[in-house]
Amino acid sequence: MVLESVRSSPHVVGASPARGLLALAVVGLLLLASLGFALGLDVGISLWWIAVTLGIAVAAGSAGAGLVPTVGSLWLVGCWWFAFPPFVGYLTGSWAGSTRYNHPRMLGYGYESARGELLGGIEYGFKYGLLFAVVIGVVGYGVGAAISRLSTRTSESR
Repeated sequence: MVLESVRSSPHVVGASPARGLLALAVVGLLLLASLGFALGLDVGISLWWIAVTLGIAVAAGSAGAGLVPTVGSLWLVGCWWFAFPPFVGYLTGSWAGSTRYNHPRMLGYGYESARGELLGGIEYGFKYGLLFAVVIGVVGYGVGAAISRLSTRTSESR
């Protein structure tokens, strides 16, 4: 009974086409970012990423993709932030004490090895990536849903 009411709520699970487009957009974005990082571009954590993820959340709210898929997609972005650079450093062997292959951290300490950096990045990705996804996802989705509702009301009143 409870599961049926959750499924019927359009803002929890969302509409099927919008969910698919959201997943496709986020996977495409991460593939582009991964390719850019592998080519040596500076695509690490920055205010640009926060703006892009907020834009994804607003677009998902506007399209009705669902809050759960939106937070899940943004969590994937958050995990990429923390885990992909150390993963590339681990695979290439280019890891050093302070390079672009380290994951972003709040404190200034680092790990002793590439493997430790990778495991620390994965751990941070799960912890702080989820926090990031929930905060940005809920705020952005709410803004997008409000914009969608307001635009629907103004078009209906005409």
